[in-house]
Formats: sequence, C-alpha cells, structure tokens
Amino acid sequence: MIKESCEDHASNPGMTDLFPRMTVALVRYDKDAWQLAPGEALTFGRAAECDIRLPDDQHLSRRAGTLMGHEGYLVIRNDSASKPIALRPPTGEDRVIEPAAATTSLPLRHFDLVLYAAGGAPLMLRIDAGPPPTAPDGLSGRAASTVTTPINLSPTQHRVLLALCEPMLTLRGPAARPATYAEIGERLDLRQGYVRNVVKALRESLTGYGLAGLSSDAENSAIEDFRHALAQWAIRSGWVSPDQLAELETHGPRA
Repeated sequence: MIKESCEDHASNPGMTDLFPRMTVALVRYDKDAWQLAPGEALTFGRAAECDIRLPDDQHLSRRAGTLMGHEGYLVIRNDSASKPIALRPPTGEDRVIEPAAATTSLPLRHFDLVLYAAGGAPLMLRIDAGPPPTAPDGLSGRAASTVTTPINLSPTQHRVLLALCEPMLTLRGPAARPATYAEIGERLDLRQGYVRNVVKALRESLTGYGLAGLSSDAENSAIEDFRHALAQWAIRSGWVSPDQLAELETHGPRA
C-alpha cells in the first residue's frame, strides 16, 4: 500500500488514473491518504500497530477494523468485539457493520466509514473505491428482466410514496429517514389525515406480497409505524428513485 498526505494527492489529480491498473481504493483520514491495491489490507484503530492510527480515545477499539482490497471492490471487516461501524453512502441510510461482521463496498464507489469516539463525536474514513470490473467478453447487453406480479399504484399513492421516501433519497446518515405524515402533507399540500389514510391503504394493498413489516398482523402493528419498512421496500424495489423527485414540485388539488 502507498501512504501519502492528502495535500500530495490534491496536487496530483492524475492519480485517479491509477484506479484501473493497480488501485482498488483511495482511503483518506485526517491529512493522510492511503492507496489500497488488490490483495492488500489496511487496519484501522487506536493501537500503534494499526496502519490508520485513530485518536487515543478509550471509546474507540484498539483494532477497529480492516479494509481488504479485491478486484473492483473492498471488503470492510469490523474487528471490534463491541463497537459497530457505520458505512455511510452519499445518500440514504447507514449500513451498520456489527462487531465481528463484514460487508463489501459494492455497489458504492464513494462512501464514509463512521466510528464514534467519546461523547458521540464521529470520526470518518473517506473512501473512493475504484471502478467495478468490466463484464467478460460475450456478455454484453442486459439479461431478461425478472417477471413479478404487477403492483398497481394510483398517481396519488405514488406521489405520497415518493414524498415518504424523499429524505432517504436526498439525505444521508441519521437524517435519511422516512418523512412523517405531517411532512408529507406539507410537501404535497394534503391534509395529514388524508396522507395517513393513503399510506395505510398502501400497506393493506401490499400485505399480499409478503413484505416484511407491512403485514397487518406484524409484531407491534398497533403502533402503526410501518413507514420505514414501506420506504425501504419502495427504494430497494425501484418504485421510487431520485430522478422522480421532480414530480413532487407539482401540487394537485388539496384533499
């Protein structure tokens, strides 16, 4: 691996040309940067023997984690016995890496790893991952789409669903959460009670598809806060996306 200062990297913009040939990722912390190649590893923590030395803070693990380079992606392993690590994408919710667990960087190209010091102060490793490997010869074009039972949403249902997901499509970390009924109502110029009924009807129409957390007999259903499960499904299944957010700018008649 190659270590250098962030100032050195800023003065050498051509360094990004190294990604296709030898570098899986560029890792930045404080004023230093590390290039990580396939087959190499970077450890991070407060112990002196770690490649990326974090502050000597008792709330941080001596060996917090390891970054392992592979062709076109990273494996991020949490080496702590008790402290989670948050993988924070450019937008959307944190991906929590529990102690002794691991995840890959796919499909992300840019993200932060967030650790928390004493008092909840966040520390961030900023990571720019290299481009994904190209498809093998002869595998051009898209495969046939998976066929699923169609789910029909009315225009109003789709707009309410989009407003519900808007913070998760535009913000990151703790701020990336579903909108409240009041926020949706204000965004779409709809009454809060009407919004609640639309979301409830969405939940009821989707229970037959086996979506976790939406079933009317789900645990704690009396709380009636299934907004998070609904928003996660809508984003992951592609029913809403950032390029649809412009639809929210046109308000329909007040309900």
